[in-house]
Amino acid sequence: MSHKSLAVVEYLKMNNLTISAAESLTGGLFQSTIVKYPGASKIFEGGFVTYSEWAKTKLLGVPADEIKKFGVVSNEVARSMARGCQHVMGSDIGVGFTGAAGPTTLNGKAIGTAWIGFHFDGKDHSILVNDSSLGRNDFREYCVNVAFKELSHILNMGELGNEWDY
Repeated sequence: MSHKSLAVVEYLKMNNLTISAAESLTGGLFQSTIVKYPGASKIFEGGFVTYSEWAKTKLLGVPADEIKKFGVVSNEVARSMARGCQHVMGSDIGVGFTGAAGPTTLNGKAIGTAWIGFHFDGKDHSILVNDSSLGRNDFREYCVNVAFKELSHILNMGELGNEWDY
């Protein structure tokens, strides 16, 4: 994971961009990965671990009716989480993680299903992640890897994003 995340962190520092995250299934793993690098404070002031629906609505402003309509593991909620953390923290980029890592399904969503939302430059983007073959913690780490790879594409980092495998 380190070469992927390090490349994104260094790119953000070189381009004076800041990032924040709202994590559910990953429980802070994405943010922990960012802060393991020296100088992370230049790009990261903070973020959220919003495991419950209450936390998503109260801290991030995710509409309760959106959760009710689409489910907590959805494209819409992941995007709202990304917008919410970006807005609250005042960062350039917001990332939101929501999913079912197991050991049981979540609101009818299969184990190994997640949505990662991104908000950058006034635009929303999201990606569906599916891998039921991974155990709980391996799936959480996989989602973090996918997020860093997707960030490299969103930020147009060029060749860096093309050489990575999930």
